[in-house]
Amino acid sequence: MEPTPIPDLSHLRARIDQLDAALVAIVAERLAVCREVAEVKQRVDAPVIQPARVRDVVTSRRQLAIEAGVDPDFVEQLFRVLLTETHRIEVAGHRPDPAPEKAAEGNGSPGLDTVVSRVDHVVVAVPNLADAVSSMVGQFGFHEVPLASPHPGMAAVSAGERPVRRSADASPNGTGTPTAGNATAEALALNPLADTATAQALHLPAPLTGQAEAPIGTPAPLPGDHWRMPPVALSPAAQTKACPPPLPPLPDWHPFPWATTLWGGQMIDANFGDTFIFKGRMRPEYLLGLGLNRRLLRAGPLALEFDTNAMLHHAYSQAGGGFNQSEPFANTPAQTFGEFTWGFGLRAWLQPWLSLGFVEGNSLNTNASNYEKTFRENYTTFLNYLGFEVEALVAPEWSLVGRIHHRSGAYGTYSGVSEGSNAYLLGLRYRFGAEPPKRLGVAMTPPDGCFGGAAAERIRPRPLAEQLNQVALGTSQQAAGTPPPAVSSSKALSPPQQEALRRQAIAATVDQRVSNLQFQQSLSADRRVGAAPGDYQTNAAEVAYGAIRPVQLQPILIKENRKLVTGSITRWRMQANRITVTPDGWAADRAAFTNDPYTPAQAWVDAEGVVAHQEPNGDLVIQAARNQLILEDRLPIPLQRNQRFKKQQEVENRWVLASDGQDRDGMYLGYNLKPITLGNNNGTLNLQPQFMVRRALDGVTSSYVLPGQPVGASPSSQPARIGDLFGLLARVDSKLLGFDVSAIADISTFDPSNFANGTRSWGDIQRNIDLPLLGSATARGFAAYRYKVWNGSLGQQDVYSAIGVSLEQKLVLPNWGHLSNQLFWRAGFGQYQGTDFASTNLADLWRANLFASLNSHLPLWTGKALPAGPESATRFSPVPIVPGLALNTNTTLNLSYYGTGTSQNLLSFSGGPTLTLGHLQRNWFDYTQFTITGGGTLREGQSPFSFDRAVDLGTLGLGITQQLVGPLLFSGGIGLNVDPRSPYYGETVGSYVELRWQRRAYELAIYYSPYEQVGGIRVKLNDFNFTGTGVPFVPYNPVNTASDPSTVEQRGF
Repeated sequence: MEPTPIPDLSHLRARIDQLDAALVAIVAERLAVCREVAEVKQRVDAPVIQPARVRDVVTSRRQLAIEAGVDPDFVEQLFRVLLTETHRIEVAGHRPDPAPEKAAEGNGSPGLDTVVSRVDHVVVAVPNLADAVSSMVGQFGFHEVPLASPHPGMAAVSAGERPVRRSADASPNGTGTPTAGNATAEALALNPLADTATAQALHLPAPLTGQAEAPIGTPAPLPGDHWRMPPVALSPAAQTKACPPPLPPLPDWHPFPWATTLWGGQMIDANFGDTFIFKGRMRPEYLLGLGLNRRLLRAGPLALEFDTNAMLHHAYSQAGGGFNQSEPFANTPAQTFGEFTWGFGLRAWLQPWLSLGFVEGNSLNTNASNYEKTFRENYTTFLNYLGFEVEALVAPEWSLVGRIHHRSGAYGTYSGVSEGSNAYLLGLRYRFGAEPPKRLGVAMTPPDGCFGGAAAERIRPRPLAEQLNQVALGTSQQAAGTPPPAVSSSKALSPPQQEALRRQAIAATVDQRVSNLQFQQSLSADRRVGAAPGDYQTNAAEVAYGAIRPVQLQPILIKENRKLVTGSITRWRMQANRITVTPDGWAADRAAFTNDPYTPAQAWVDAEGVVAHQEPNGDLVIQAARNQLILEDRLPIPLQRNQRFKKQQEVENRWVLASDGQDRDGMYLGYNLKPITLGNNNGTLNLQPQFMVRRALDGVTSSYVLPGQPVGASPSSQPARIGDLFGLLARVDSKLLGFDVSAIADISTFDPSNFANGTRSWGDIQRNIDLPLLGSATARGFAAYRYKVWNGSLGQQDVYSAIGVSLEQKLVLPNWGHLSNQLFWRAGFGQYQGTDFASTNLADLWRANLFASLNSHLPLWTGKALPAGPESATRFSPVPIVPGLALNTNTTLNLSYYGTGTSQNLLSFSGGPTLTLGHLQRNWFDYTQFTITGGGTLREGQSPFSFDRAVDLGTLGLGITQQLVGPLLFSGGIGLNVDPRSPYYGETVGSYVELRWQRRAYELAIYYSPYEQVGGIRVKLNDFNFTGTGVPFVPYNPVNTASDPSTVEQRGF
C-alpha cells in the first residue's frame, strides 16, 4: 500500500505566519504602552510590580480564554511570560545604558545578555576573597569600590556603575538552599508596605521598598561558571512547589497581665435579668471603688483572670420594701458601708480593642444593706457575686469599662437568699506589667527547597542575603549618605494598628493560588436546651409556605432540625511533614487539615502522631496523640483524639445529656444503643433508654395530669414513682412495598398511672406517585398520638390522636418577568381527637382540609457583590453579600370541614420587603438586613379544635441582622398579633434572638427562642469548592525564628 500523500499546507502555514506577524505587532504595541506605564510609575514613585494587578490580569485573561474555548492554563502561562517581560522593561527602562543588539538567529541563551546588562549587581560566593578581587582587577579590568559599611568578609568591584559583590560564603547552610532572609520583606518589596518604623513594628527588617532585596522565587546559586547568570524572578506559576508563606507574627492584643480599675456607679431597682435590658429604676445609692485584676492563664483571645474589688456604698434615705421592718414599705435611713468582691473571671477579646468579661465569685458587705434587708425575705452580708463587663481600649494601656455588678444567693445556696442587689458600674482601667508573649511556634517544617526547610540548619546566624544587603550595600538611606530614621517599637502602635498592618502585609505577601470560590454547604453541630425529641413536629414546608415571616424569625422546632449534626465537608486541604502510606491506611508524625481555601486559614485542625486505617466493615478510624482545632491561629480547642467514621456518615456521640421541662421535668440522661437492622437491610430500629435526673433528685414530677382529671387539664405535681424515673425514645425507619415508613415512640415514664399521658407517638408512610397533568406528588398516610403543634398566640397544642391520608405537591411556576413563584398544595382527610376550644374536654371529629399556598419573590433593586477574597467579600461570610431590596409575598387558601357540619375557611395574604445594606467587609456596621412583614386573614366560620383554630387574623413581623463589630453579628425577630378585635391582641406569635461569631470558614452562635423556650449553641464549618491548589496554611514565621532561636525547634503551641 502506498503512503497517503501529505496535503499541501502552504496556504494554512501562510495564514499562521500572518497571524504570528500580527501577534508580534500586538506584543510590541503592548510593550510600548507598558513603557508609558513605567514612566508614569517613575513620576509618582509607584512600585513596579503590583501583585493585586497581576492577579486581576491573570484571572480576567483566564476568563477570556474560557469564553474563547482556549485552555486557560496555557493562556495564563502565556500572559505570565508577558508580565515578566513587562516588569523587566519597567525596571530596565530607567537606566542609561542601552540593551545589546541581537540577531534573528538564536544563540542558545535567549535574553541572557539583555538581562545581564540590566542588573544592578551580582553577588558571587568565592573560596578566597583576596585572590578573587585581585583576579577581577588585574585580569578583567574591574576596579574595587568602597562598601557603604565595610565588612571583612565582603568586597565590591565594578566595571562601570553595576558592581559585582563577592562573599566568602556560598550560603549560611552550605547546601545551596535559597536563604532569602526574610521572604515576607521580599514580597513586600514588590508592594511597599509603609515606612521603616512601621516595618519594625511588624518585626520585619528594613527596608521594605525593594531597592536592595531579591524578589521571591530567586533560584539557588549554581555551581561552576553558572554564577555569571544573574538572579531571575520566577512567576508563581513557574515555581515548582508552593512554599509556606512567611507570615508576620500575630500581634499581642493583651500584653499586660495586671490591671487596676477606678470604679463609680449607682444601684438599680431591678432583678438580675432586667439589668441587661436596662429595665428598672435607678436608686439613690452610689458606689466608689478600686479594683485589681491579674491574668492567670490565656489561650489566644481567651484569658482566665483573678478579679477583686473594694467598694464604698453610700445610700440616701429611700423607700423600703415589705420585709423585715415593723412598718412595711417605710423609708429606710441613709447608710454607708463597704463591700469586697473576689472571684475568677473569663475574658474574651473580640477585637484588638474590645473584650467581654465574666466574673464569678463572692461578695461581702461590712453591714447588711437596707435595700436587701427590706426587699428580700432572706438576707445576709455574704453572697454570691457575678460581674459582666465590656471593655474598650482607648490607648494600649488605658480603657473604659462598663460592668453589671450583681450579688445574690444563687437560687437559695447562700442562707436561703434568692435575690440580692444590682448596680451599673463605669470604670477607668489601667493595664500594666509584662510577661513573655506566647507565640505560635513553627508547627510544621517547610519542605526542602523552601526557606527554613528540613535540610536547613535549625539554628543559624542572620541570613546571608540580609547581611549582604544591609552590611555591604547598606539601606537606601545609607547609600544616599544619610543615616536611617529612628525605628519605633511595636508598642508605639496600638493593637488595632498592628492587626491592620499585619493584614496588609499578608495581602502583599501571599499569592493564594485560589480562584472561583464557591460555597457548597455547612457541617453544623448544635446543642439545645428545652427541646424534647417529640417537639420537632412541624414540617419545613408548612413554615416555608405559610405566612411570610422575617428570615430572622424562623422556628427551631421543625422536623428538619431534629438532627443535631448535619452536613459534611467534601474538600479538605491537608499539610503534613511526611505521610507514610501503609496497606490499610496511612500515618503521619504531624498532619493538619483545613476547610478554608485561603492562607492564613481561619480554622484548621492540628494533629500529632496520626494513624489512620480502614477496618474490614469500611469504617475509617483516625487516631492521634494530640488533636486540636485552631481558630484564627490564636485559639486552640482540644478535640477527641480518636475518631471513627462510618462508611457513609460519622457516628454521633452515644451519650445524651439534655433538658425537657415539659415532659421530663428538666434534665435527663440518655444513651443511643447500636442501631438494630431490620429484615434484609430494609430498615433500622434506634433505641435510646433514658434516666430522669431531675425527677430522681426532686422526688416529684409535674409533667402529667393527675389520674381522673380531663385530658385537657393542666399538669399537677405528684410524687415520682420508680417508673417515672425511666423513659425511652424509639425510632423505626424502613421500606415496605415501595413506601418509606417512619415511626417514633417518645415515652417519658413507665409508671402505669401516667403512661397514657407520658407517651407520644407518630408515624407515616409515603411514596411519590405520578398525577395526570400535574406530575409527581407525594401520597402519605399518617397516624399520631398526643402530637404537638404550635398555633400562634395559643402556643403549643396537642392533637390527642389522628389517623388519615394526604396528597401534596410542590411546583415551581414560570417566572413573570423578574417575579418568581412557587406553589404548594395539600389535600387531606382524617379522624382527629383534640382539645375542644371551648372546654378542656376532647372533641372527636373527622376533618377534611385543602391547603394551597403561593410564594412570590420580586427583586426591586440588586446591588453588586464584592469579589471573593481573604480580605474582601468573604472575610466574614462564606458567600459574598449582595446588597438589595426584595419584596416577598404569600397568598394562602385554607379550607377545613368538620364532622359537626362546621367549617373554617381562611384566605390570607402576607408580605413585606427585605432590605440588605453593606458587604460585611469592614469592621464596623458594614452589614444590615432588615425585614418587615405584615399579614391579614379573612375568616369564615371557626374550628371546634384548639390546634387549628385561627385566632391571629392580623400579624406583624420585624427582623434585623446587624454587624456589630468585626465578625460579631446580632440577629433577632419578633411576631405579634396586631388584630385589635382579637382577645390575643399584642400577644407574641414568634420570637428569636441570636448572637453569632461569623467567619468565612466557621461560625459560632448562641441562640434562644422565648416563644418556643428553646435555646442552644451552634458550631459550623463551611465547605467550599474552588479552582487552584492554595498554599500551605500551617503558620510559619521565619522572623521569630531568626530573632529567637529557641522557638525554631518548638513544635505546636
